[in-house]
Amino acid sequence: MSERKILNISLPEELYSAVQDMADAENKTKAELTREIIREYITKRERWAKIRKWGEQTAEDVGITGEDTLDDIIHNSRKGT
Repeated sequence: MSERKILNISLPEELYSAVQDMADAENKTKAELTREIIREYITKRERWAKIRKWGEQTAEDVGITGEDTLDDIIHNSRKGT
């Protein structure tokens, strides 16, 4: 089993109740649910970082340097040039 660290947090009553209700509905403990939510959040952040990096690289590859350049590319594409 991996080493574990304890994370104590305080939540507003409304958020605590939502976590409790969701944990109950999914038959999980609040700790299990919270770990799952944190894992999903980290995974999504990492995925969006990769998408942003891909977008920045693609923009660089096609010569998009700002909104004006992008507008020109869109305009020329619509004109068929």
